[in-house]
Amino acid sequence: MKTNNTNQTAEKLFAALAKICEFYGNVSYYGLRRFKLKSLHIWINILFCLMGIFTLTYNYDFIVILHKLFPLMINESVMVYTVKVPWYGYFSLFTFLGLILSLPLMGRKEYRKINAYQRDLNFLSMKAGNGSHPKVIQVDEIDAYKTKLVVKSEGIGVDRYKTKINDLTSALGQIVEDIKACKNPKFIQFNLTRKSLPEKLSYYEMPDLTASPLTFNLGESLGGYLSQSLCNLPHMLIAGSTGGGKSFFFKQTLLSILKSTEKVQLYLIDLKKGVEMRPFEELPNVTVIKTEEEAVIILEKLKSEMDRRFDLLQKNKSKEINTKKDKLDKIIIGIDEASVLYTKVSSNSSKKNLINKARELTDELAKLSRAAGMHLILATQKVTKETIDTKVQENIGGRMCFRMNTLQGSMTVLGNKMAHELPDVKGRGLWACGHEFIQVQTPLLTDDELENELSFIASEYKTQKRKFFGPILDVGSTSLSKELSGFTSTED
Repeated sequence: MKTNNTNQTAEKLFAALAKICEFYGNVSYYGLRRFKLKSLHIWINILFCLMGIFTLTYNYDFIVILHKLFPLMINESVMVYTVKVPWYGYFSLFTFLGLILSLPLMGRKEYRKINAYQRDLNFLSMKAGNGSHPKVIQVDEIDAYKTKLVVKSEGIGVDRYKTKINDLTSALGQIVEDIKACKNPKFIQFNLTRKSLPEKLSYYEMPDLTASPLTFNLGESLGGYLSQSLCNLPHMLIAGSTGGGKSFFFKQTLLSILKSTEKVQLYLIDLKKGVEMRPFEELPNVTVIKTEEEAVIILEKLKSEMDRRFDLLQKNKSKEINTKKDKLDKIIIGIDEASVLYTKVSSNSSKKNLINKARELTDELAKLSRAAGMHLILATQKVTKETIDTKVQENIGGRMCFRMNTLQGSMTVLGNKMAHELPDVKGRGLWACGHEFIQVQTPLLTDDELENELSFIASEYKTQKRKFFGPILDVGSTSLSKELSGFTSTED
């Protein structure tokens, strides 16, 4: 019986020692990882420590100190014996002990952080196929707000984490700004932030973009202010339910392009009788189209202009239009409430042929117009294959999606449910470009501010301070024609 108790005691003792050694090893590992050969601060600390150890051991001062502190333990006979050992032996011993003790001290802070994040991550109860859990291996504090978290995640991919982004935010107590795979796909990087987005952002708080043609502001993300150029997209979709901020964003985008690009023409299709695009009508380089018939006519003319530009490219043996060299304006085709123009109707409807023609022309423009210096911006409340053709969607490089009332709407626009889960904040959107999804607070430009800005631009055209090449296309209607005399001139 005593033998069994002794064995159990020994087992517990060895288990306890094993845990202590494991704890020491883990904490020391993080301390060793913090040791950087190129860090001047660490080498200065090491130098001072070695100088202190040298001072204590060279004249055996540490023995005298110990004798005064513990006279009974360190008596004269012990002192006589200890001084027989060479001083460099004590120097080596103390240096080694200092190293053994300093590693856990250096790593204790990171060890605590990693354990804290590990406990938070364990709340999700995520498991790989073999039952293993994600393991936090690195925590880097980028600044006062941002943290980079690296997780060993064998068997659990990035997409699975993205479907639980709200759960991650709740578990970690921070906003998950980005999730991406590391160079080694077994590891996943989480970019976290304690900073939240503003609920309102003025257009005038954004950086000035007048130096970059076809550039517009996306808004403020957790990583700072974002902007985008249509040159890199080349076409864009703006989607979102009523009241989310879609119209404001569309109009501030058009204004930003007008301000950043002097040699530009805008063709704005607004089938709500031109109500939304009315402020732009006073500009000589803008045509506003208000009916389906006029929309088809202008799209046909834009298609002919595209063909003409391709002939010029072939003649000049160029790959794309050069505004200055070819003396041709960039062309922006903006379609508000695009679903109204493209929605399929019954076979006996008088608008069927117009809608089919509009879809066909838009498809051709989306496929080929980039090289011709022509870009599409489509805005709509809903995106389906019935409203905007799949072929057109495939050629759209960037998507700004505001809050969607339905899961299906979010899935159609972004391929995920992130837009459906956006907070109910006006102007809050998701910018999707490639496989990247960034939440932003888009800039707010009021109607009065828009009209003031457009009036100023119009005055610059009238005084010849601002010019475009022209001529601008029209639909053959007096109400929509643009008389260029007095407003523009072609550069010599």
